[in-house]
Amino acid sequence: MRTIKSPEVYRNMGFWNESTQQAILNTEIAIAGNGGTGNLVGMELARIGIQKFKIADPEVFDDVNSNRVMSARFNTIGHNKAEVLKNDILEINPDAEIDVYREGLSIDNVEEFLASADIVINGLELTRPELGTMLARQARKRKQKRVLSPVPMVDVEYIGHAGQGTVFDPTSIMTFEKFMGIRGGDKAPLDEVADQFIDPSFYLAYLPPYGDLKTLEAIRNGSPLPSNMIGAGVAAQIGLSEVIKLIRKRAGERGVNKPTYAPEVRWYDAYTNESGLTRNPRLSYYRHLGALVLNNVLGNNEPASYNVNERKSRGDIG
Repeated sequence: MRTIKSPEVYRNMGFWNESTQQAILNTEIAIAGNGGTGNLVGMELARIGIQKFKIADPEVFDDVNSNRVMSARFNTIGHNKAEVLKNDILEINPDAEIDVYREGLSIDNVEEFLASADIVINGLELTRPELGTMLARQARKRKQKRVLSPVPMVDVEYIGHAGQGTVFDPTSIMTFEKFMGIRGGDKAPLDEVADQFIDPSFYLAYLPPYGDLKTLEAIRNGSPLPSNMIGAGVAAQIGLSEVIKLIRKRAGERGVNKPTYAPEVRWYDAYTNESGLTRNPRLSYYRHLGALVLNNVLGNNEPASYNVNERKSRGDIG
């Protein structure tokens, strides 16, 4: 295992000290979902010195992942996402300790998944809201040696060329269920949560002004959220920085910006250079939606080629 004296971490210090670096080396991260952001943030965490991981994802890489997921390569298509991320992290640090849950998360293994984690990254798709809900509930009630020891959960999203992030404090009244507008709240049975649709106005604090309204319509009708390397990369950087804040806070370091605890959300758009932080994500969503609608009405935005017929003509029917 790496230590403060390992040359691979020398250049980290200078903007944080040995105490912070040691805390990073000692931290265990659980990553649920290894798509665009989960994959990127996993490799970036390994670069800064995280060397204990739990990784869960039941899916295999498909060709459509290649536009935004660093681990999606010609020779990894058809391979389990969690296993591939494990191998990529081991290429960065051969001594890393990594447990893989290639069957994904379930009610039977989520307790074990979070048993020793210090922080959890939620990269699960919101088309399966019961999974994020299950993860958040276990993070809130996690016990170690029969003592309540809840786990903070970093949640990141991306849209267009922008990423956003928030942190769920497991002791806060602002739960994942409340934030996402899940009917029934923290008492709702998971099978009922599974049948719910999470409206984007709950989880997207930002909409890019250069978007096509027909793309939003397609998403609401079940099409996958369009994505690219820029947005996934920005979201990963925000997630990484929130992890560092949490680690430094736990280590008692001075000069630490507080984590972006829900309901706060912060975002950055690398294309427009717009950034912000809001305590009212839904209000922020509708404010940005207004700008998007105006740009579409005025004809300022190019059509995005994402309606059903255009997707079918390309063979993109997933």
